[in-house]
Parts: sequence; C-alpha cells; structure tokens
Amino acid sequence: MSFRKKFFTFKIRPNNKFGRILHLISRYFAIFGGFVLLIAALISIFSIFGRVVFSSPILGDFELVEIACAVAIGSFLPLCHLKEGNVIVDFITAKLSKSKISFLDSISSLIFGLVALFFSSRMILGAKDMYLYQEETMLLAFPIWLPFIPVIASFFLLTICCFYTFAIKINQITGK
Repeated sequence: MSFRKKFFTFKIRPNNKFGRILHLISRYFAIFGGFVLLIAALISIFSIFGRVVFSSPILGDFELVEIACAVAIGSFLPLCHLKEGNVIVDFITAKLSKSKISFLDSISSLIFGLVALFFSSRMILGAKDMYLYQEETMLLAFPIWLPFIPVIASFFLLTICCFYTFAIKINQITGK
C-alpha cells in the first residue's frame, strides 16, 4: 500500500454531499493545525538557537508554543474523529458482532458530540470573560481570548462530525 493511500484515505468514505463537505472542511482544519504546529516547532528551534549562540532566547517562546499547540490539537480533532482515529480499548468488544460494535460506536459518537458541544459552549463563555477582563499572557501581553476562536470553531466542527458519524452508524445498523 502506498504512503498516500495509507495516510490520506478515510476509513469511511462519505457517499453523500454533506459527508464529503465535512471531510473537506475537517481536512482543511487539520492542514491549518499542521501549519500552526510547524510554526511552533520553528519558534522552538529559533529560540534554542538564540539561547545557545547569542545567549538570548525568543521572549515568551513557551507562551507562543503553548498557544500554538492548543490551536493545533483542537484543529486535528474533527479529522481524527472522522477517520476513526481515536483510541479505543476493544478487548471487551472484540468478540461482539459488527452490528453491536456499530451500535456502541454510534453511542460513543453521540456522547462525544454532546461533550464537544458542552466544551465549545464553555469555551465561548471563557473567551468572553477573558476578553472582558483583558486577560493577557505574562511576557508578551498577548490577548488570551484570541486563540480560543480557532479552538471553538474546531470543537463546533467536532460536534458536527460526531453527530454525523452517529447518524451514519445508526443508518448502518438499521440498514437505511
């Protein structure tokens, strides 16, 4: 199997327009997260280089890397869920039939979607408070509410992905 087929194909190929659009948007979010993570790595490299060569690291490098990692992780979640890439402990369900496993997968997608919706709603309130109180990072005085925007968008997309996979699994079980 080629590298491209192994890492860039989905386990569940969407056969409807909404699923294809959802996969495309999730892929763009993941690419964005990859660029953010690349920038975090470059900040670390330049900071370490500056510390070793000039005895002067980038001011607030750990703040920038922390923010970038949070944004990147949030950006990867929707695609990870659509590719069924979340860690599952299946030694309990290994001997169950496919329909029972699909049922359990659908329930887990529903619960995960509700949790993602709850987290995104709480992050909106947190970002609002951080905006109102002008909370900033210690060294760079970077507004903390700004990185919440892409993370909130990622969690809302994750919520939609979870409900989509829930509906797909239910349709597979019922045979529709």
